[in-house]
Amino acid sequence: MLKAISGHTSTKGIRRYLTKKNRSLAEDCLNLDPPEPGRAFDWAAAMDETRRLFGNDSAWRGRRARTYKHYVVSPDPKDGVSLDGLRALAIRWAQESFPNHEVAIVYHDDNANGIPHAHVVVNNTDVETGRRLQDPDPKALARSLQRIAESLGMSPLEPPAPSGVASRAARRDARPAPGTYRDEHVRRAERELADRGEYSWVAGIRARVKVARSVSRSEAEFRSLLASLGVEVSDNSPRAARRDWVYSLADAPTRKVSGERLGLSYGRERLQPLFRAGGARRIADAGERAIAAIARRAVEVGDLEELKTLSEAVSLIESSHAACAADLDGLAAKGAPPRLVDYARQSGRPIPQPTPPACPGRTTTRRQPLRDDSAPGPRRDERGREGHER
Repeated sequence: MLKAISGHTSTKGIRRYLTKKNRSLAEDCLNLDPPEPGRAFDWAAAMDETRRLFGNDSAWRGRRARTYKHYVVSPDPKDGVSLDGLRALAIRWAQESFPNHEVAIVYHDDNANGIPHAHVVVNNTDVETGRRLQDPDPKALARSLQRIAESLGMSPLEPPAPSGVASRAARRDARPAPGTYRDEHVRRAERELADRGEYSWVAGIRARVKVARSVSRSEAEFRSLLASLGVEVSDNSPRAARRDWVYSLADAPTRKVSGERLGLSYGRERLQPLFRAGGARRIADAGERAIAAIARRAVEVGDLEELKTLSEAVSLIESSHAACAADLDGLAAKGAPPRLVDYARQSGRPIPQPTPPACPGRTTTRRQPLRDDSAPGPRRDERGREGHER
């Protein structure tokens, strides 16, 4: 479970609360310079000084400055997570979610059941740009935490029960919860087939949907690309408790699976808002066309291993937010599978080598979709639309 709290004062108060009565089990700091291990470190004073230097303590448009965010990370008690396991989860999540902010993580086990949990305090200042922290999307942060927890072998972190207005709204819209809260849900039969190196038609559908959702800008484009990859998309029964899409193989219509059975990121409720917003747009036009062409060719010749590798490489680009070849080099250094990093470079140039103006490292404040300077300009339909708007 992830709980978020906004702070509007000095971080000295939250540090005092988290460390009083010696209840802190351990501390971790990111983008801070603590002294050698074993010596006390006043991370609150360091955070306050950073905000003061960048002028981020002042009010904004007549409203009090939000000086920090406080997140409470609570694993499922059934997992019996150790302190080391919790530290691995909290550090990885904080590094991924707040790469340029000062972060202090304090660990407690002072709840009723003695279950360790983490308090993550994030300073409001980006130490590279000096800009204030924009309020992150809580759902995106929760999904990120859940994905990391699952990768570490922990149970899905279900959201807390709604209260107040949210509780009343939930009672009015009494839809059942999804079968899983995982973005990626691989059932035992599919996993066992993969372990034996045998064909799984569910895995084949999963790989094609994963590629199509990554390079499509609209629902129509998504359906069209899947059709060219041999997968039909239909609505589930109107009597079903949750609205979803059903994916089936065109040459074997009885082989079908609903989107949410593959994981929430394959379902209609997750994908329709994505397409209404113009798609993921993590990859430049040239890369999208190359990926679609590789997928079609793999389906035509029946090379399902190529299709699987392509889908895994696309997932690597999406999950890492890689914006240039330098980012892929960093992923390789952090332990990403070398074969996927190499494949991402070679599969039609979805990640081009950067030029100095286009990819100056981590100094940019807003990442753009992956660029290829040698790629053609905007799509024809986009150019026409721009001309019409003028």
